[in-house]
Amino acid sequence: MAFDYIPGFALGMLGSLVGNLIFTSQAPGQFSLNQGQGQFKHQVAIENCLTQKEFKIPSFVTDVPAGHFAGISLPMDSLTEARRAAVADVVKQVLGAMGAQYDHRYVDTVAGRVRGGSARKVRDRLSGVAHGVVLGVERNIVESSWCRETSGRWVCFVLVQYPDRLIAEMRRLSRGAKIVASFISHNDGVARLKLTEVNGVGVTITRAEVTIRKKYRFAKIVSLFLCRVPEASEHHLSTAFGPVTLCGEAAKVRLPAGQYQRSIKDYFLGAKLERDAVLKGHDEIGRPVTASVVF
Repeated sequence: MAFDYIPGFALGMLGSLVGNLIFTSQAPGQFSLNQGQGQFKHQVAIENCLTQKEFKIPSFVTDVPAGHFAGISLPMDSLTEARRAAVADVVKQVLGAMGAQYDHRYVDTVAGRVRGGSARKVRDRLSGVAHGVVLGVERNIVESSWCRETSGRWVCFVLVQYPDRLIAEMRRLSRGAKIVASFISHNDGVARLKLTEVNGVGVTITRAEVTIRKKYRFAKIVSLFLCRVPEASEHHLSTAFGPVTLCGEAAKVRLPAGQYQRSIKDYFLGAKLERDAVLKGHDEIGRPVTASVVF
């Protein structure tokens, strides 16, 4: 009877041994959580949900790390709206860091009667305007916190990593691409043009829309003695050519112009030709780019 506890003790030891084997054994092709954390060191966003009792301003808002921006939302009806408002706050801060234009207006007026009382009004207004391209804000969120107020509305805080190199890149893209086109020569049915990109933003030119304007100098005489002919005409043509990519450099373009030559009718009517080519394409973030040249 004194040894009745031995079978139970043995079964307990056996259960512990089996449990350790199950939770510590590693099958081929698998990795443990600690090994996974050691292999994958990608930056992930930390999300915290605070209750009303433990709510306080997150430390990343009161002490923003270098190369980061902290966004704060107004109280919103839903968490999605609050998060969107916090991201929009970061976008405004990045635009301000890229460069904003400020306008200050101060007006001080005194009005009243000579023998009566007077009133003084002061209007002091400071406004700022910022515009540009800001990309990748939501992708660079490294930490966020949110809380629900007693009124039921949500407040969200986000910390976004946006170093100086990204601000410089957005400032470059905000300038936009600018193409300068010039005419070189026109012979053998080919118009040779020179394209130069001057703002340091990559562009790709893929097509041209040409407008041909003809003014007939002998139209009145021909209409008087032979038959009625128009004094001017206008034709529109579109052509595509191999994509030309530029970024702060120049390149020469060969534009097929055989169909833009004078015809026998043009020589007979004394036509004066003017060709206006509009080269079209897009920059490195998809914005349309155009350049005009007359030849």
